[in-house]
Amino acid sequence: MVFYCICGGCNNSSKSGHRVHCFPKDKGILRSWVQFVKFRRADFSASSVTAYSRICSAHFKEEDYHSGDAKMVSLGLKSKRTAKLIPTAVPSVHANHSACPVPRSRDTVCRKREIATMLTDASQQETVASVDTVESVDTGDQPLPSSTSDAGTQCFLKPPRWSHAVQVNLKPKMVSVGTQTSISPQTSTPLASPEQTVDDDDDDNATVISDLSWVPEEPMDEEELFDEEPPYTCDPHHNCIDKFIVCQEELMGLFAICPACCERSDSSIVQQEGTFVKIKQVCASCGYHRFWQNQPMLHRNMPTCNLLLSGAIHFTGCLATQTLSSFFRHQRRYTIPVIVQAWQNDQAKNFSDLRAMDGGLVLAGDCRSDSPGHCAKYGSYSLIEDRVNKVVDVQLVQSSEVPNSSWCELEGLKRSVGLLRGNDLHLATLITDRHRQVAKWVREELIPEGTQHYFDVWHIAKSLGKALDAASKECDQLQLWRPAIVNHLYLTAASTPDGNPAVMEAKWRSLVNHIQDIHDHDTPAFSSCAHGPLDEDQRNKEWLDPGSLAAVKLENIMMRAALLKDVRQLSPQHQTFSLEAYHSLILHFAPKHTGFSYLGMYSRLLLAALHYNHNANRETARRSDGTEKYCVRYPRFRKGAHVVRPIKEAASYGYATSLMKALRESYANSPAVLREVGANLSSDAPAPIAKSFEQIPKEEAISLYLARQSRFKNT
Repeated sequence: MVFYCICGGCNNSSKSGHRVHCFPKDKGILRSWVQFVKFRRADFSASSVTAYSRICSAHFKEEDYHSGDAKMVSLGLKSKRTAKLIPTAVPSVHANHSACPVPRSRDTVCRKREIATMLTDASQQETVASVDTVESVDTGDQPLPSSTSDAGTQCFLKPPRWSHAVQVNLKPKMVSVGTQTSISPQTSTPLASPEQTVDDDDDDNATVISDLSWVPEEPMDEEELFDEEPPYTCDPHHNCIDKFIVCQEELMGLFAICPACCERSDSSIVQQEGTFVKIKQVCASCGYHRFWQNQPMLHRNMPTCNLLLSGAIHFTGCLATQTLSSFFRHQRRYTIPVIVQAWQNDQAKNFSDLRAMDGGLVLAGDCRSDSPGHCAKYGSYSLIEDRVNKVVDVQLVQSSEVPNSSWCELEGLKRSVGLLRGNDLHLATLITDRHRQVAKWVREELIPEGTQHYFDVWHIAKSLGKALDAASKECDQLQLWRPAIVNHLYLTAASTPDGNPAVMEAKWRSLVNHIQDIHDHDTPAFSSCAHGPLDEDQRNKEWLDPGSLAAVKLENIMMRAALLKDVRQLSPQHQTFSLEAYHSLILHFAPKHTGFSYLGMYSRLLLAALHYNHNANRETARRSDGTEKYCVRYPRFRKGAHVVRPIKEAASYGYATSLMKALRESYANSPAVLREVGANLSSDAPAPIAKSFEQIPKEEAISLYLARQSRFKNT
């Protein structure tokens, strides 16, 4: 496709041999480009820019291009149509729209031949002058020692080779315009290439590290050159640089040609560890040799990408059982200490903000087991401050620390309350489910200190709904009343903001009369229904007849003593739905189908808490016209009914970026400190459950197994 320059009065195009540049994506620089075009095209605006809009190279100055490209263009080794602009380049040339003709490929070849001819002539003249000088030296009667004179031209005009398929940049071939003449008996070693910058079509900012430099006064030993090389240190922002996966065949193909003499060379992988690879290249023709590695080192011995990959896997909640052999070692020594430190800093900030709030803490607490059933290995107890919607504390309890897994919830609550007391935080309100051990402990330990204990409505409504579903199998009328009964439970709590237990019980009891078309009640706290006159034509269900089977079953369900006692403790304002959302988020970081070590599970719980605190209060996403976005879902529990939910803005992972930065800086400063913190965490963790049982010798276990198998085979 031919692209034409859109500037007024300019007829240049890609067909005429000019380099044409598309408009930048940066809005600030884009406005500058639009203003430049608008200087001669008054009707041009930002909306006029399309995917085919181009500005030719005639409107840019030489300093607008990368210095490496400009140098290669001036030497005739690169066409200007392939030169790349710097990211901040802005067109500024209006005067002459007919740009100078760009050298074509044939012109480039001719130019290279001219340069080679000139350098060859200069080399011959300089060689003759050098020999004449040697012959004119007065040596007296003693003969001159035999010496070797080596004269040659160090000019490699073969264009640089790089692969567009593999994103690994190699150094371009050396370009020298001088002549190397050696009169000493030592063998000349090719000069090392200077450090240059390669501007590839896919990466404008890729830098190339120079090879080992050669100093004529200090010749290198082969052993020293192959065994030691200057340390390859890490860029302080290396985790922001793009990284690519490269196939071995394509990578080794980049070392097939010697960068000094352009002949075939031998290369081999001398070290490999995870993502790290170190390659040795040797040229038998000219003796050139070098080492190359694909990433820098942190603290001299840690490959940067190995550590950052382990951090990226862990910090995003991914699983890496077999993705990286060193992952679990990095997790235990480095990434877990960084996560724990980040959580402690976030928790300390939350505690400081909560102390400034009046009225004490309003916390929702619940336990989550790592597996369904009553054989869970871990139980994690979490507390969320309902007013600010942030996770305050997370406690992980292993089932071997308590009598059985059902005790994990109580133990987790005790640890969390102890932490709050140690930080001078008063627990004013606690909302939980109806766990009987927790209710008893709170009644004995926290209520005397002024804590109000409420039950979450959703947990009671779920239990009530199951009882109604079971009863409706015999009485179809109860199935029609089920949604209204569950809604009345929520209304009982929401319509009593002060949480008066007597009023909530009276409102709940009134439903038994209401379903039988009786709207006046004998309870002083709630003497009549709060609704107005009912239109019988708009009702979709019939009243229950007093004394009927459906009415009796419903009364037995609603008037249970345990249920009435729980209704008196319904939470009127705050619920645990935000805590359930956090538990759902944990499935991303720690799914129940995967087993984790104690510290592995604990770190993933903390990551889920950091993610929740970082994204819990997101705004609703909006369209371009400012209206809010919503979606319609059909969840399984609604049994075909729809649910309208607002669409939130995209989640942010800024906390993961901070963790990556902290991991890199902590390891660069002192990896021993991280390992010490990791060792302390491991020592404080409970022993694996398997170690709490008596271990049978392996030989004995095998013999018992074979004895059982032989018994079945004989029969």
